[in-house]
Amino acid sequence: MRSGTLRLYDTRTGEKKAVKPLRNDNIIRIYICGPTVYDYSHIGHFKTFITYDSLVRLLKYLGYDVIHVVNITDIDDKIINRANEEGVTYRDISEKYTEDFLSIWKRLNMLPPYALPRATYHIRDMINIIEKLIREGYAYPADGNVYFSVSKFKGYGEISKQKIEELIRGYRVEEGPGKKDKLDFALWKRSKEGEPSWKSPWGEGRPGWHIECTAMSSRFLDPPFEIHGGGEDLKFPHHENERAQTNAYIGGEAVYIWMHVGILKFAREKMSKSLGNIITMKEMLKEFSPDLIRLIILSTHYRKQLEYSDDKVEEARNVLRRIKRVYKKLLDYREYRDMGELDIDGYRERFIEELLDDFNTASALNIFMSFIDRLESSIDNNKLSREDVTNALALIEEFKYIYGLTLEDEARLDEELLKLIVDVRGELRRRKIYEVADMIRDRLREMGIVLEDVGDKTIYYRI
Repeated sequence: MRSGTLRLYDTRTGEKKAVKPLRNDNIIRIYICGPTVYDYSHIGHFKTFITYDSLVRLLKYLGYDVIHVVNITDIDDKIINRANEEGVTYRDISEKYTEDFLSIWKRLNMLPPYALPRATYHIRDMINIIEKLIREGYAYPADGNVYFSVSKFKGYGEISKQKIEELIRGYRVEEGPGKKDKLDFALWKRSKEGEPSWKSPWGEGRPGWHIECTAMSSRFLDPPFEIHGGGEDLKFPHHENERAQTNAYIGGEAVYIWMHVGILKFAREKMSKSLGNIITMKEMLKEFSPDLIRLIILSTHYRKQLEYSDDKVEEARNVLRRIKRVYKKLLDYREYRDMGELDIDGYRERFIEELLDDFNTASALNIFMSFIDRLESSIDNNKLSREDVTNALALIEEFKYIYGLTLEDEARLDEELLKLIVDVRGELRRRKIYEVADMIRDRLREMGIVLEDVGDKTIYYRI
């Protein structure tokens, strides 16, 4: 266990709280609200997920065992509407976009979660929780629906910092037959004709959005647990409702720290389909490397809103270039001195200190870049000892791990362009212009792409 205590801002209390295991063990448990899989993942989604991936990495670096769960909402009005538009089943839609989400997750060098539960696999858990909430007087059935009675839960509004009267005025509440109060929300929804449904004590229906997370966090993390994360747009109604029903279910405070990531904006406007400013991760990864995308996001404090712009991209690109340049110089360094000049431990201490203060990846990055500048000067002036080189490499590896970077060259050819090059080479072979064809083959191999000629066809793979 490394020294130092991580403190994170708790949205509910408005205070920075020390992160510590709630039980007598070394485990930190984190629940992260995942995607509703009805469309391709975009950069706004992954601002949240990259942040929590790096937080998990920091906790592991500090010596904790981390159990982090990322749920997938695979049944929802948006999914059903998309399925109806395309004339397919809700499962076709959820599987298609879950696959997209998971492929992006892997491309971005994200650590695999302990669990990736899907809502529809936990219907029985949800029904059991709802039955207990009804028995305890926190919920009531009405015409095939079941609603949570907000007035029965003290402390509602603490996450969003709003009073109930303000919430009623400012929020377009969901209408429903038999609701006793405007703010009461659905735990179970009676199915409409043609909708997917499951059997329940209240008739055919499907779960409400909020109960899904209560069921999955309870199943895998056994509340109370240490950290619950999500984007700031989930404070209300999702996290407010989730906290109310989970606390009522377990009879106490279910989450020690509620953590929220600021949204991503374009020219001071939130990303949205109606504004037409959505950038999917598939599109971004065609142009930007995973390292660059991660640096764009982590160069801003997680609680701040990130304004996406060409300048922000170029700034992150320049930072990445500097790090790669100095890293390569360090790996090639051979002119050792008996005594070096770098106080690497001092840089490490300041770097980690910033991360421990509410996970300030932006300030920590500034400290690290000061180290990179000083390191490059020492390399260029041949002022490093063997110990300096070893310690500097260790600090860079620590930085790489926490920020989730590879520092590898990402000059990978677009798949369609690569296929075109292979076809052109095939035509050159057919015309017996072997010298040029062989040159293309050799150059691609240098880039990590191997061609194998099998009869008239050519297959390729990456190494």
